[in-house]
This record gives sequence, structure tokens and C-alpha cells, in this order.
Amino acid sequence: MSNKMWGGRFSERPDAIMEEINVSIDVDRHLYAQDIAASKAHAAMLAAQGIITADDEQNISKGLDTILSEIGKGTFEFKRALEDIHMNVEARLSELIGPAAGRLHTARSRNDQVATDFRLYVRDTIDAVDAALAAFQRALVDRAAEHAGTVMPGFTHLQTAQPVTFGHHLLAYAEMAARDRGRFTDARKRLNESPLGAAALAYSASRIASASTGFVAVPITPGSLQLFGPLGGVG
Repeated sequence: MSNKMWGGRFSERPDAIMEEINVSIDVDRHLYAQDIAASKAHAAMLAAQGIITADDEQNISKGLDTILSEIGKGTFEFKRALEDIHMNVEARLSELIGPAAGRLHTARSRNDQVATDFRLYVRDTIDAVDAALAAFQRALVDRAAEHAGTVMPGFTHLQTAQPVTFGHHLLAYAEMAARDRGRFTDARKRLNESPLGAAALAYSASRIASASTGFVAVPITPGSLQLFGPLGGVG
């Protein structure tokens, strides 16, 4: 018996070790929020382009919201037989809304799905880390003000040197955090391009447009391959 998802041309199922290698749900289940957000954006684009009906788009969106709620509550059943987060979400969506769920996959592939999910996840993580660093800086500045007159030895080459204040010492770490935030800002800018629409590798023949995921849209050029580089083109 072949694999139900992609092995239609095979008379036998893959070897057990190959099936185990292909399963990624234990890892990419953490991308569920990004996968659902990207799917909602893709459905909205398909409806706007007249590829699916407005009713389909509404049902897809409601179904995805239900899945998001189920995962958040811990009632969603992740199935290793479905390999990854994309197929787990799509299978559950099919249970909830029927054939319309299959139309969500029009003009996209699991390739551009995972690249999009990964970029969204990294972008969300960068935003969270940046907010934490900003809070850290504020705390340092507040404490530095409290200790503007607290004298301590400065150190160079592991030896005491000029006297400084503890406030001055703390502000050095605030500046270090500022440099880190700048690096994250640069990384965010470079990864903030949408792979949606690149499909399996070299775009889709459907009359698609950019989906609203907060990304900078990537022009439809022969450069789609760069979207599938190491780490999904992030970096």
C-alpha cells in the first residue's frame, strides 16, 4: 500500500525508516500559528483573485480559527501519519468544512508553505526578543540613574584602572543590547520577503497575487530558487 499523501504511483509503502525520516510534525508543530496565519492570507488572496468563492474563503477562515483554538486548548490531535503541520491542519480542516479545504491548496506547495511558516516564525521570534531587549535596556537605564553617583573601580586587562560609577558600568550593557537589536533589525529586514506564490519551486501558473502576511512582496522573477535555500532563505 502506497503513502496516502504522495505515493499514488507506488504499489508499496515506503520502508519504515524512510517514513520515520519524513515525519517532521514533532518539530514543525511549533509553527502552527504561522501556518494558519499564512493559510488565511492565502485563502483571502485566492478569493480576491476569483480563484475560490467568497463562501469558500469564509468557511476556510472559520475552520482555521477553530483549529487554532483547538491547538491552543490542547485538544487538537497531531498525527504522525500526516507527516507535518501542513497536512495535519489541512486534514482537520477537511473534517470541519469538507471539499473546500482542498481548494485552499490551489497555487501553492508544501515547499512555499514551510518557507513562509519558517520566515514568519523567525520574524515573530525576532520581534519578541527585540521587545525583551528593549525592556532590558529600560531597566538598565533606570538602575544606572539610581547609581549615577555610586563609585566603583573600572577594569582593563583584568586590573583595576580608572574609577567609574556603577551607573556608567550599567550603561555599557545598554549599548551592547542596542547593537544586538540592530543586528536583529537587519536580519528581520532581510528575511521579510514572502515565498508564497513560489509554489513547489518556480511559481504557479494560476493568476495569484501577493498574500497579506506583512511581508514585502517578492517580484515574480526567475529568482524564486533563492527562497528555498538553507533555512528557507533566512539569513
